Amino acid sequence: MSQPKRTKRRTPRWERSMLTALTYPGNIFLGSLAVLVLSLGIITVLPAAIALARAFARWIVDNDDKVFTNTFREFRDTWRRTLGLGIVATVVFAIMVGDGVFLAYQLAQGGGSIALMLSAAVIPVAAGVCVLFVATTAAATLSPEADARTWVREGFVLMLQHPRRALFVSFTVAVTLVVSILLPTIAPFAAIALPVYVGVRAWGPKPTVNDEQD
Repeated sequence: MSQPKRTKRRTPRWERSMLTALTYPGNIFLGSLAVLVLSLGIITVLPAAIALARAFARWIVDNDDKVFTNTFREFRDTWRRTLGLGIVATVVFAIMVGDGVFLAYQLAQGGGSIALMLSAAVIPVAAGVCVLFVATTAAATLSPEADARTWVREGFVLMLQHPRRALFVSFTVAVTLVVSILLPTIAPFAAIALPVYVGVRAWGPKPTVNDEQD
């Protein structure tokens, strides 16, 4: 006697939707872990963020969700172009942190109106630098073969051409910073990856129509 054919069980739509939704926090977490490993050299923070942005772009456009391993591959392909930029970014970040600590101390000691005026000037500059940081990573996904200077220039253009997106990225950076301060254990797994992901979504390459329908 021939055995009856077994019908292939289809995965329920809600289950597929849930699994798809879980890939987002999962890949952001894994991307953060990759950046954390690559950033141990300190001056490689921005190069690692650029590599992560390119891995995110492959995920968004090509549906290649191996973000963790792709970040290392992209870092291998781009670190020579971005190392100098990473050194500059590290120096700028150190200056910003030093200014922030100094102003916070002055405000805590009742520094008066001068400290308030300096704070009002430093905060917008710091926010602009952070947004440019994210826009540069997004520009690296639009011109994969360009050099670091081109990415910085194109990132600045992206900020000017799309001010609403720049404002949204700035809001994401601010929220991520506040959450990282309140919950320090989250910082290594979101402080860089989440703004970079939002930046790639805002300014990076878009999936084709067929990919969106799939």
